[in-house]
Amino acid sequence: MYPPQAQYSRLPTDPENTGASTPSRTASAIHRFRSSLRAFAIVRVVVILLVVALAWRFISKSRRGPVKPAFAFDDEPRPTWLDTPPPGAPLRLRVAVISRANEFDRRSAIRDSIFRGVPPSDVKTDFKFFVGAPTGIVNWWSKVQSKVEREMTVYGDVVLLKDIDDIKERLSEKRFAALKWGGSVPRGTYDWFMTLDSDTFVRFSALARRLPTFIQNKNINPQNQSVLLGRMGGHLMYYENRVPDGNKDSRLEDLYLKGPWYSYPIGIGYMLSPFLVDTLLSMDPPPPHHIHYPNDDVMIGAWIAGLKLFQDKSIHFESTPDHPPKLVEKVVPKPYLPHPIDTEIIDDKEGWHNYAGRQDGYDASFSWSSVCIHHVSANQMRMFRAMDVIAGEWIPDKADERPKL
Repeated sequence: MYPPQAQYSRLPTDPENTGASTPSRTASAIHRFRSSLRAFAIVRVVVILLVVALAWRFISKSRRGPVKPAFAFDDEPRPTWLDTPPPGAPLRLRVAVISRANEFDRRSAIRDSIFRGVPPSDVKTDFKFFVGAPTGIVNWWSKVQSKVEREMTVYGDVVLLKDIDDIKERLSEKRFAALKWGGSVPRGTYDWFMTLDSDTFVRFSALARRLPTFIQNKNINPQNQSVLLGRMGGHLMYYENRVPDGNKDSRLEDLYLKGPWYSYPIGIGYMLSPFLVDTLLSMDPPPPHHIHYPNDDVMIGAWIAGLKLFQDKSIHFESTPDHPPKLVEKVVPKPYLPHPIDTEIIDDKEGWHNYAGRQDGYDASFSWSSVCIHHVSANQMRMFRAMDVIAGEWIPDKADERPKL
């Protein structure tokens, strides 16, 4: 006798379990089919996205044109200015390098590959690395601050800004601190104040020998004239000082204004005349310098443009919807100084550029005229320094005589 139907369960070997599909088997098959369709759809979407990305990359490269060669020394003869020492006294530079606290190897490369061995008959440099206070668990665990303090003791060329966190949002404050250091000595004791990013390679001897030829027709007097030299981009954002120094909230920014287009030095670096440094540091309140990355370079151009244009009440300035107060309205900015300052802006496209291959419009091959090359790694700096074609621009020394951490 069979048990009641409700108690009967088919076994896998039961003849009744073979043959026609049951409703549960049909539902399971449908579920598997739908799952395979979903998986196929996901794969299809991924493939389409990859094809689109590859097509866009190909189109972008075709629009940009061929990648520039890394070096171009063989494309032109060695220039005569490179064999002509600077006229009169050597070029006197105060150089501020904007660096992250944990960039120990990069700072070592900059010391050894850029500053070490610069001929004092060509250039006299007084340089400092500006770093912020390390933050975060990783920096705490790796004892970055104690290593920086040790580096300060050994080399004496690092300025640790303990009141400024070492984060991108406060990079502009590091730039302003560097400016204050640059102008902390009498104007007549230096020829230019220079700021560099920590991924910029500089040929200081070539810079000093090329500069007189490059500006010979411009009637430039850095001691008594406002001058900005570097590689320029364009922008239309201006700023008014609204955030007090000592503020601990990195989210706060100075007031953003939209106005006429102006030139600003892109991230390679820039040179300011002593007159311009003194002018900026004479402002009360100080220039707006609570500006978030990546506008820390734009900020420099905005200061210089504002020195002239904020005096003109006929120029239209307005607030922007992307920054507080989050609405567009006309703004009449307060002049930075009682009188306008006109600045000579020198855009050196051949001398200051990004390393070849970035294809961003600012890249170029390393040539005789290249005095400041941006987006360079620490190892590339060491390689550049060792190249025979430019090695003679530095005085060789004994590596074992240099201090080490």
